[in-house]
Amino acid sequence: MPSDPSSGPTAAPRQSGMAASLSQTERIQAWMLANSLPVEILLTALSIAVWAIALPVVIFGSFTALGGDTSILSAGMMIVAAGSLGVIVLAAWVLIGTFIDIRNHGPPLRGADSTRAIAYDGIQSLKAATAGVFATSLLAYGVLSLTVQSGPTLVLQLIGVCGILLPVLVLIHGLGAFIGYSFI
Repeated sequence: MPSDPSSGPTAAPRQSGMAASLSQTERIQAWMLANSLPVEILLTALSIAVWAIALPVVIFGSFTALGGDTSILSAGMMIVAAGSLGVIVLAAWVLIGTFIDIRNHGPPLRGADSTRAIAYDGIQSLKAATAGVFATSLLAYGVLSLTVQSGPTLVLQLIGVCGILLPVLVLIHGLGAFIGYSFI
């Protein structure tokens, strides 16, 4: 007779595998690492779709604003702000994912032995740098506008360039991953 009642033939089956031994935080981190690119592409697609909707509204609103009615232009700018919020969430996702990736696998380009690994680490590093500059510039502009009621033009330009470049890099990464998995 076994000394442990949970090991007998009538015992309930034990949970096996890695999921049983991981904490909830570790499972969330593993999910983020496994689904990072699809979530990034989804956030990018949503932001681009919102901006595509905003573009004609802002253009039409600009013409109506010449006549004195700024309500359409204001609505268009609110739509642009919603698309920009998508890029802010995308930047935060990229930075958090990069932090988790570095914590679990070490710094990028360290011990990369294949072209695929070098390309992956390179695009991840470029996305992380762009997201970092975007987030830092956004934070700096927010602090400057609260303290001195304005921010330098360079900071606004960095926000704009990185806000456009980050979704483009995500789409390039997605296209590269699709080609890599489909044809190579």
